[in-house]
Amino acid sequence: MMSAVRRSLASLLFGLAAIAGSLALSGFWLQYTAFSPGHTRETASAVLEDKDIKNEIATLVADATVAQLPQFTAVDIHSIVLQTLNTDQGAKLVANIIGDAHAHLIGANDKPVQITSEDVVQILRDQRTVVVPTITLPVPRVGALSIIRQVLKWLVPIAGGLAVLLIVLAFAAHPERAELLRSLSVLFFGMALLLVIVGYVVPAFVVPLFTSNVWVGAVPRLARDSLPLLVGLTLVLCAAGLGCLAGGAASRRRDRWSQPIRRTSYREERRWS
Repeated sequence: MMSAVRRSLASLLFGLAAIAGSLALSGFWLQYTAFSPGHTRETASAVLEDKDIKNEIATLVADATVAQLPQFTAVDIHSIVLQTLNTDQGAKLVANIIGDAHAHLIGANDKPVQITSEDVVQILRDQRTVVVPTITLPVPRVGALSIIRQVLKWLVPIAGGLAVLLIVLAFAAHPERAELLRSLSVLFFGMALLLVIVGYVVPAFVVPLFTSNVWVGAVPRLARDSLPLLVGLTLVLCAAGLGCLAGGAASRRRDRWSQPIRRTSYREERRWS
């Protein structure tokens, strides 16, 4: 009777741990890809693969500097800026600008996003543009993204700590080996599923629905840039889940074969023979 109670308790605890662990891992991944301006600065080249963002920067710079460069038209300057941004060096030049825009978008920074005259000089490589006034980018603060960012800040550590606690309590309930492995497989599969949904589907397809501003396009680009690592982690979790399922099945077979034959059954066989 007590054994059955312990098994039920352990299964319940592992189920709750699977939910908490899945939320912690997927929330951490979402935080890393879609709500981390520091990560955005490091992957500015991936963000610049978005043509709308790249054209936004080029248009603002061209409009602000055409008066200082009379030998060029706005279209010419626009093309020069695009050529610069298409290089790795150009991506490094605007990495802080892109990071600041992302931070402002998600509510992590209330300061206006600006391109200084020094930035313009480095982008166009023309000292005459040093007199250009500071350019302010029209980046909005999206309330829904700010709320998600703040929720993730406390959800990830709390869910992670709760998952560890529940796993420890589940082990303390002394579950059977086969039941333990089956519960662990549910944990791994649940983490893999939620990781894909929250870690990729949400930033790539849901976040852009919150605003039509071009800078929201940075979030799907960041999600796609991290996709290979996400796929690898998902495959590892699925492999671990399959391994636990196989181990649980093998353990049940061993337990079945190790059970002694009842004496009454043996006597009945002797009587009929």
